[in-house]
Amino acid sequence: MGDKKTERWVREASRLTYKSEYFEVHTDTVRLPSGSKITYDWYAARDFCVIVALNDGRLIAIENYRYPADEWFLELPAGHIEDEEAPIQAASRELEEETGYRAQNLVYLGWYYVSSRTLQKGHVLFCDRLAKTATRREESELQRVKLITPSYLENKIRRSEVKHAATIIAYTIAKSRGLF
Repeated sequence: MGDKKTERWVREASRLTYKSEYFEVHTDTVRLPSGSKITYDWYAARDFCVIVALNDGRLIAIENYRYPADEWFLELPAGHIEDEEAPIQAASRELEEETGYRAQNLVYLGWYYVSSRTLQKGHVLFCDRLAKTATRREESELQRVKLITPSYLENKIRRSEVKHAATIIAYTIAKSRGLF
């Protein structure tokens, strides 16, 4: 291997091949360190937040209907970050919209890249002081709030019954910090 600083791909051309309200797909022509050229597709999407909310020893989770799979999934509350919104603001808004709980003490735990084909970040936040309010879901959000123990979620993860990657990652980060 050569010098990591000089071993990079070089974008020679880029074209937007698809754009919607939710994401964009780009097709790039890239020159590799060997001199070869390849076509590389990648996507851009809004960053999002995932909230690990603990209330009296129980996690606030949601059962969320996912249209592409036509199934209900057990997930932690999550949502996209709007323009000019910080992850903590988005987490506060999303938690209340989806679950009807208002966070009193959101703590930022970090972020991760969702895929090697995007710069989209998943931001993970934690809170353990909550006040009950009312949900304000979007019409398209089919969700049910479910209060579960951390061990219940961990057992579901162990049995491969949790299919939402952001939930698995956020739970793992919070647990590794000793938050429950």
